[in-house]
Amino acid sequence: MEYFKAFFAVKPSQVRKVVILSPIVYPKQFEKMSGLKGRQYKSILGYLIADFKAFTYIKTPMTQAAIADLVVLLKKTKCREVYFIGAVGGLEPGVKIGDILVTDRARDVFSFSSMHDETPKRLKSLRGKGVLGIDFETKAFFSAAKKTGLKALAAYVVTDLPFKKPFYKKKTKREEQRIKDCLAYIVRLLAATAADV
Repeated sequence: MEYFKAFFAVKPSQVRKVVILSPIVYPKQFEKMSGLKGRQYKSILGYLIADFKAFTYIKTPMTQAAIADLVVLLKKTKCREVYFIGAVGGLEPGVKIGDILVTDRARDVFSFSSMHDETPKRLKSLRGKGVLGIDFETKAFFSAAKKTGLKALAAYVVTDLPFKKPFYKKKTKREEQRIKDCLAYIVRLLAATAADV
């Protein structure tokens, strides 16, 4: 149990049937966006957990290992569904910063292990294969969910456009606002979905 609590800060029995993970939204932001209030914890590994009536929320680091480790450990709980809130670089023509992508399969989003691997040639190849976006966590999230038998869903906000406006380019105030608005919409949508489970 001590090992489990190092990640979750709570006992396995305290984790809800639905868990929402995100490397981009802190628990206080989640509360503000959703209009819900949760009891907050911090694990010794630095994960931030918020316990809501209908679900458990976890702010994770932006790494594949962190996501995979948490999802695999959910097997020890009553969790049956896991949702992911993330950011993607949009690859499809016509996609705009602030658009939303929702998927239940890993192949829609390609996970790089390093930003240095995002070469123009590689990005064009991925777009040619029908990949909708790029990130760092999707593959680990869906792989771990499959391994543990959990129903998984991921929702993303497009935060950059690798071909037109890469992550290192400054966003306009309108783009920044659109990202915030769409992220808040995703949070409300997943919180409402979790409440219906």
